[in-house]
Amino acid sequence: MAEKDTQRLRGKVALVTGVASDKGIGRAIALGYARHGASVACVDVDEAGCQATVAMIEAAGQNALALTCEVSDQEQVHRAIAQTVERFGRLDILVNNAGLARFGPLLDVAEDEWDRVMAVNLKGYFLFSQAAARVMIAQRGEAHAGGRGAESPAGKVGGCIINISSMSAESADEMKVAYCVSKAGVKMLTQGAAIEWATHRIRVNAIAPGYIDTNIVQDARVRRAVENTDLGAMVPLGRCGDAEDVVGAAVFLASSEANYITGVHLLVDGGLSAGNAFPLEI
Repeated sequence: MAEKDTQRLRGKVALVTGVASDKGIGRAIALGYARHGASVACVDVDEAGCQATVAMIEAAGQNALALTCEVSDQEQVHRAIAQTVERFGRLDILVNNAGLARFGPLLDVAEDEWDRVMAVNLKGYFLFSQAAARVMIAQRGEAHAGGRGAESPAGKVGGCIINISSMSAESADEMKVAYCVSKAGVKMLTQGAAIEWATHRIRVNAIAPGYIDTNIVQDARVRRAVENTDLGAMVPLGRCGDAEDVVGAAVFLASSEANYITGVHLLVDGGLSAGNAFPLEI
């Protein structure tokens, strides 16, 4: 039996936002896509971290492009999309991952803090999705004009957008209401875009991670609380996740194996949303 081809994204071009963090979901997805054969445009406001991710991809023999971009700025977003198409010739996959969290009592949240969370976590997703969808729609039209019919791969699939949401979109958490609201908005953006863009064969899905050990928690007080709490004991699978635990879902949703999946909010949380595990042996 021939060895199975593991490069499920061979020939695809992906753009991933929020790739700079060494423990981040965005970097893990960018590297995972490259392992599966994709060329990857890496986007982050942190230029040095973005370049580091690109260097890892190129060291593995794949093509990558570093793009410094503030995701809430429409002009910069459009430039990043244009530079991706200029470099690689097309855009097949968008992963909206750039995000931040602000922790504190709702009564103490300042207006500018609220606005910043919404700008990065929700507006940025909207801007990149809209700009990418326009490119994907144009590409599909060009494929038809070139003589390939509706039953060709280009006719069936116009593109794929994956939004990194959170289990916090499903239920509120104390001390991070702004973050929860932004992620609930991401869930609705995903569903609305999936419905509107289905006619263009653009699939739009969201991945909702649970307790993942990343650098998004920057508040020193919260870090101390998290480090002194065994969060994994509450997870049915017995541990917190890491960024690599999200990669498989991101590869699957971007691959042809998911061609009939759109509008989903896929929880990757070790079973936590099903209910808390009782951390005792019976």
